[in-house]
Amino acid sequence: MKGVGLIFKKEWMEFSKDRRTMFFTFVIPLILFPAIFTMMTKMAQGDSDRRRGQASRIVLNDPGDVVRPLLGADAKNFQLVPAPGGDLKQALRDKEFDLSVDVEADAPGKLQHQEPFTIKAMVDESESSSELALKRLKETMKKQDQAWVQARLEAIKAPKDLPKPSNLVTEKASDLALELSKMLGLFVPYILLIGLYTNAMQHGVYMTAGEKERHTMLSLLSTAIPRSHVIWGKLLATFSIGVLGTVMNVIGMSLGFTLLGHQVAGSEAAAAGATGAAIAPSLSFSSLASPETLGLTLLLLIPLGLFFSSIILVLGTQAKNTREAMTAITPGIFVVVMLGVFSTAPGLEKMAALPYVPVLNVALTIRKLFSHQFVAWQYILAFVMTSGLAAAMAWLSTNILNRESAIFRQ
Repeated sequence: MKGVGLIFKKEWMEFSKDRRTMFFTFVIPLILFPAIFTMMTKMAQGDSDRRRGQASRIVLNDPGDVVRPLLGADAKNFQLVPAPGGDLKQALRDKEFDLSVDVEADAPGKLQHQEPFTIKAMVDESESSSELALKRLKETMKKQDQAWVQARLEAIKAPKDLPKPSNLVTEKASDLALELSKMLGLFVPYILLIGLYTNAMQHGVYMTAGEKERHTMLSLLSTAIPRSHVIWGKLLATFSIGVLGTVMNVIGMSLGFTLLGHQVAGSEAAAAGATGAAIAPSLSFSSLASPETLGLTLLLLIPLGLFFSSIILVLGTQAKNTREAMTAITPGIFVVVMLGVFSTAPGLEKMAALPYVPVLNVALTIRKLFSHQFVAWQYILAFVMTSGLAAAMAWLSTNILNRESAIFRQ
């Protein structure tokens, strides 16, 4: 097996000469994902702060002046604007105002006779500012309804708790770290499947069809190293580069989610009147992706990466040049993307047959790992099935590539 090690070392030495490729494969993911999540959080938080700092523009039709005093007195949240001419719905879509409110004409009489009256609100659900205006209106009317009910109870000298026969108290079974871990579990399988294939594809083409174009394949095969060792050396090099690049993507995503968790925790603490430091330290890298989770995920990547690398090696070696190799290998991306997208679907873990479907069972297992819902038998089944596929594909690729027609195809 010394020849395998020599070929493996050769491919890594050639790969390491291109510093730019190494940087984009291993370093960029550690910088890119934290930067993206930080930027997205900052933008979302800035937009939310801007909307909260502006009063919602309300077109109010209240003949009995039942709601007008409430909204008019709250200048921080509501700004009453005149109704624009023309179609009111179109004006709302054109952002001329945020919410249209209509109070029925006999609302004062119904209120006096302790009867409910109707308030109609027209909202543009595609605009966050319109949804914010509706939320503010609901909160204002809820407080006012409580005040009216209390006034009625006092008038008949009834207990204040009369309209509350029950008191519902909720307790969260999950914390912020678990919620973020489940969110991470939705995207990690998608990133893994696509990253593992594309990383192996990029460098696998260079090591196979690219070797033919550089006219070094014949020189390599003329050495004393057995052809099977050449094939296995290239296979292990393609596999190791693909897996290592994918691991960097996972770590980068985990770091990005950790930063997101700290920012969300700080916002929640500030909203509760505490300091961000009181909550944020509880969210660490290990709470989102523990060493056990990353280790078991990496273990699953080994047979999956070997399976992908074997396919790419066969297609790349049989191609006459890199263009033909890319044409043959690229359709696999669409298959992997479809599998990756499917792995993010809600309710996927409830499909009884999914643990027996190759490749998808890996995605499901990784999803459950990050969601803290580890099932041992499903993990073992996914690992054994994928290992069997990888071994079969590696054996098949070795036999195919041992043929002269595959190596010297013109």
